[in-house]
Formats: sequence, C-alpha cells, structure tokens
Amino acid sequence: MRHGDSAAETAAALAAVLDPTFLRKLERLRLSIRRTLSTRPGHTPMAGTTRQSGIEIENYRTYAAGDDLRHLDWNAYGRLDQLLIKLFRAEREVPLHVFVDLSASMAAPAVDRKLPFALSLAACLAYISVRNHDPVRIVGLSSDCPDRHRASPVFRHAVWLGRLRDFLASLAARGGTALHDGIGAALRAQRLAGAAVLLSDFLVEPAAYERALDALVTRGLTVTAVRVMGPAERDPTRQFRRAQLLDAETGRLRFVTLTPANVARYAEALDHHLTRLQTFCRQRGIFFTVADTAAGLEESLFRAFPASGALH
Repeated sequence: MRHGDSAAETAAALAAVLDPTFLRKLERLRLSIRRTLSTRPGHTPMAGTTRQSGIEIENYRTYAAGDDLRHLDWNAYGRLDQLLIKLFRAEREVPLHVFVDLSASMAAPAVDRKLPFALSLAACLAYISVRNHDPVRIVGLSSDCPDRHRASPVFRHAVWLGRLRDFLASLAARGGTALHDGIGAALRAQRLAGAAVLLSDFLVEPAAYERALDALVTRGLTVTAVRVMGPAERDPTRQFRRAQLLDAETGRLRFVTLTPANVARYAEALDHHLTRLQTFCRQRGIFFTVADTAAGLEESLFRAFPASGALH
C-alpha cells in the first residue's frame, strides 16, 4: 500500500469515529484502573491537582469554550455576571498513555488495515479518557522515529479533538519495531501512575514485547495489550497460494507456497503466538484483547475490551 493510500484511509477512519454521533456511544465507557494512585501500598489516594470533579470546591476559573457546563457556578453568574467553572479537590488525575506500534508490519497485509484501525481505537480511548476528566497522550513507536518514538501533546479536553485527529492522521507505518526502546524514551520524564494501552501486531520475538510490557508494569501503570489483526493475517490463503513475499521491516525476500501442510503449520504458529502473548499478559496482570479489523470498532470497544476487563 502506498503511503498516500494509507493516509487517506486513516483520515476517513478518524472522521468516522470522531463524528459526534459515534462519540456519544462512547460516553458510557470507562477505563479500568487496577492500581492505587498513592505512593505506598495501603495508603488512600493522594490529593493532587484541582479538577472538575470531586466533593470539596477548592477554587474557580473563568469559563473557556468546551468546558463542561455542569460545573458552571450559576450563583456566581447571578452575583458577578461572570461565567466561572468550579474546581474541586480530588484524587490525583489518571493520565492515559496510548502507545501505537508504527512499524512497517502494521501496514501489512494492506487489506487488513491494521494501522488505520489502531489509530481509530487510539482516538476512541483518548475520547473516553478526556470525557472522564483524565489527560491523554498518544505515542507512536518505530525505529524510524527520532528517539524511537513520536509523542503528541497532552490532551485534556474534548475541545482538542481536532488537534488529536491531526496528530493521528500524520502517523504512518515505517521502519522496524521499537516497542521497548520507544516506550522507555517516552516515559523517561513520566512520574505519575496511570494507565497505558499498547496497540500492536506484536510481530517480534517474545522477549522484545515482554520487555516492553514489563517496562510499563514496573512503572506502576495499569496496562492493556491490544493485538491488532485482520482476516488476511488469520488466513493468508485469502491473498495468495504461491508468492514471493517481502518482509516489510527487514527487506528479506522469501518464496512461499501455501500447501495444506504449510497452511496448517502457519495456523499452529499463529495460535502459539497468541497463546504465549495472552499467557504472559495474564501472568503480569495485564489486560489483553485481540482487536479484529474485520469485526469493527464497536465489537472491540463494547465486547472485546469489556470482556478483557480493560473497559467497563
């Protein structure tokens, strides 16, 4: 697939998910956070920055376009003729880090549309986070990126959805897989606990993705691993019977004939790959789900993610 084709598909996919009608469907979803936000086991969550939720009013600020009208102080408006937003003393906010694998394999096979699907999921998860007053940052991971990652600004409100869309639309699948190095660089200055979602095809040696996921767990993040895949990857006979295949990341060529024996070996290897990834996640307390591009976003968000425990 040419980059222009991929960019057009991504733009169309993002336009669909960021449509107000679709976004309203997401408003009942919440991210699951397993770990306390306090610094010591057994302690209650620490009080932190003021936010637009909670019990005790701590401060006010001037209303800005996009603020939640539920937090307007109408008494202040009546007295002062000013629109003021109430700020509350609340638990420390829960930042969400959405990591998207941008390696070249995310564009292969092209018909599976793995990257546009992953970026659409990233947009949905970002909206769910900011809708619940928690900040979100999107991070693309690839050896082609400087320092193995490319990070968005921190988005804190749905009014910034246009900037979020533009950032996601600028991402493309290029270079080699850089899960561990990219995640490490992106979190170097990160100190707060929160949540992390890794969207990837995980087409690397197990040791590579295990190091990446362990890096997130050891930072105290609630982690979700999402294995993105489509029908052509599940069943390559949909695409060819005999072909010369080019490895999207290494450039190696290989002649492949899909005899019944080879198809059976492939199915066994794919099953082993998914089982090992799922088993590792279960052992580390990581939510795990497979996001099927053919099944669609709503199947992932309203069935697969809740079934894994990552959303509720």
